[in-house]
Amino acid sequence: MNKKRGQSLFPRVLITRPEEKASGLAEKLRALGIRPLLFPLTQIAPPSSFDSIDKALKKWAEFDLVIFTSSLAVKFFLKRAEALNISLSEPRALYAIGPQTKKALKASGFKRVNMAGEFRAEGLLKKLKNVRGLKILIPRAKEAREILPQTLKARGAQVEVPAVYQVLPHQKSLLKIKRMSRKDFDAVIFSSGRSVKEFVKAFGLLKSRKLFLEIPAICIGGVTLETLEAYGIKGLKSRTPDDEGLIKTVQKALRDKNK
Repeated sequence: MNKKRGQSLFPRVLITRPEEKASGLAEKLRALGIRPLLFPLTQIAPPSSFDSIDKALKKWAEFDLVIFTSSLAVKFFLKRAEALNISLSEPRALYAIGPQTKKALKASGFKRVNMAGEFRAEGLLKKLKNVRGLKILIPRAKEAREILPQTLKARGAQVEVPAVYQVLPHQKSLLKIKRMSRKDFDAVIFSSGRSVKEFVKAFGLLKSRKLFLEIPAICIGGVTLETLEAYGIKGLKSRTPDDEGLIKTVQKALRDKNK
């Protein structure tokens, strides 16, 4: 790859995911000669109330099906179970949306973890068509897409959706983003629809549209990409919804950009 005038020797890639999930990706990028810029646009916090989680934990054995939508949901739910000294048996049926969530469940000792081929709610709904009368638990973030619980309810299931964590704006990073310009980075990685929304809000819609005509926006999955496209901005979907997929997509995007 030939270095063009004004091009940084080390491409700068903005990582917008929360701090606790960004360090591993940053190290891998750094090892490849890419300079990671850690700007978490959101931060993860415990829920404002544990009432709904505690209620679900105490009747864990009653659920016919448990669905985890993120590795963070696994982490916070099991942390609360430990705090209450509640031992969780293997559920009748357990599903994860995405490989990272499945990995987190397996690491926590669950042996039978199912996963849909499409790593999003729609993919799981294709598999869970006959749920009438089932009791379903979906531990998740306070604010999340409603398509999964709403569709399962419409199909006749009894669904409980305890908020096990919440996603809040990272004000310090957002203030910095407001002051940044095109010259400050060469690509941006978005790991959630919420991070897209916070970036566009801070950077400005018109500036964001102009920015991503010049540099690539890499999205971890389809939902994140759809959020970006809803603003009239084109992006790239990661090859796979994990660090390895993001890295390969970043590398290709930077090569294509500098041809």
